[in-house]
Amino acid sequence: MKNLVLDHLYTPSSLKEINQDLLALLAKPDPDESEFLQLATKRDEFIQQYLDEVYGDARQNFIKAEIEVNGLLVAGANQLFKASLNQLSGLVRGRKAVKKYK
Repeated sequence: MKNLVLDHLYTPSSLKEINQDLLALLAKPDPDESEFLQLATKRDEFIQQYLDEVYGDARQNFIKAEIEVNGLLVAGANQLFKASLNQLSGLVRGRKAVKKYK
């Protein structure tokens, strides 16, 4: 997931830190799905709290920008899921091949 940008003009500094952690994780060759889930949950909780604290145009602008970023994160999560599924499928095929030759 190269060239993924999670920050935008309205991103608060605390959220930027979470985004950096997510990007660092996703830059790894084989990112840990449980760590991804933890960071995504932490990000979501921060955003929910932030939305309770901001009002007016700032809130609307943040929401519009975050909808786009959320779409990118969902796409990233789908890529992780597909990669995990491929690994699992390979494992199952390998196990069947081992049983066949026993």
